[in-house]
Amino acid sequence: MNTPDASAIANELLVREGFLLDRRDWAAWLALYTEDAVFWVPAWRDEHSETDDPETEISLIYHTQREGLEERVMRLRSRTSLTTMPMPRTTHFIGNLGVTGASATRIDARCSFQVQIFEPRTTVQRVHFGYYEVALVRSTGDWQFASKKIHLQNDSVSPVLDFYLL
Repeated sequence: MNTPDASAIANELLVREGFLLDRRDWAAWLALYTEDAVFWVPAWRDEHSETDDPETEISLIYHTQREGLEERVMRLRSRTSLTTMPMPRTTHFIGNLGVTGASATRIDARCSFQVQIFEPRTTVQRVHFGYYEVALVRSTGDWQFASKKIHLQNDSVSPVLDFYLL
């Protein structure tokens, strides 16, 4: 696979993911992930380095199966979480996409991201930013996320931090 095709595929999937998160289309968003997808947001160990072993160090979010993401979506749908009532409004942006590896069935890529967040309850606006490292796989014709590592660059994390805010 040549890099322009891989770049277009990765860009399209990342843009679609942001659109689905912003529209709260949880079922379509979950379908973007393989059953065994890894979703990881490392914590900062100190001002210069993130944790690098989710099994022995703190992570902000860490799931080794899509099932963990499905459980998070279930909590949102149940509307029992007071911290998400009402749901924040978001707009996801990506840029500076680069493909780091590509074949006919796998694309590894990295891109910068920014998520604008508005909290209707408090009218507070904030932003999360950083970069994603993703592995995309193609097994049944559609490309899906096999892994997504989110390097959150903000030094101060808000009390509510979840997948839809990153």
